[in-house]
Amino acid sequence: MLVENLQTSLQRQYDLALPYQVKQFVSHDALLARNLAGSVRQDGGQESHDHSMDIEETVFICQSGDTLEFTVYLDHDVLDIASENSRTDCHGRLHTYEQHIIDSLCTVVEGVSHAVCLLWHAHHDRQLRALDLELQAEVDKYLLLMACNPDDDSRNRLHRQLFDNARFTAPVHSELYQRYKAASDCAASYCEWLTQAFPRPADQTGLNQELARFYRLSGSAKFEHIRRLH
Repeated sequence: MLVENLQTSLQRQYDLALPYQVKQFVSHDALLARNLAGSVRQDGGQESHDHSMDIEETVFICQSGDTLEFTVYLDHDVLDIASENSRTDCHGRLHTYEQHIIDSLCTVVEGVSHAVCLLWHAHHDRQLRALDLELQAEVDKYLLLMACNPDDDSRNRLHRQLFDNARFTAPVHSELYQRYKAASDCAASYCEWLTQAFPRPADQTGLNQELARFYRLSGSAKFEHIRRLH
């Protein structure tokens, strides 16, 4: 149910209408994920990190002409930990979670975020870069977990945990590392601005409007929007 609830939350948050269910694109087959990762390395189709390690979440994309196929791999144990230690309301919003399982929860949120973003852009015939996927996922993680952190101190702590203390598995100076770092830095800046611009519950309407506009910007326009805020 966690995957379905997170999809519901993201669609409400950004006012998205999707005729697809993310769960239909999710796989828990670890052997398949390792084989697909190995194929990516051999084909040289995209840069990847060390897939000899256990994979917890990744997206495999194949596009041929106007046809897009993708699979989101989520480690079943990670999903179980996140599901058993979090609670969502009827809107799919996260309300409680144990601090020690935040990594598992963020992994699941990232996978669902990637799937929703791919589906929405494909449905509307919009272009999407890998960098744009990563930026949106970083923003989504903060916003979904922010509901569990209603006061300024806890939100500041969450911001530090997600952004200041971020660690990337890709080798430093690699293209993949630079992509993750750029997405994290821009998301950190945007999320900090959001909490300052819309600090009160009464600001929810303005926040929703800003988020809906942001989601619909092109990838380059999102980064330019963030730069102009500071």
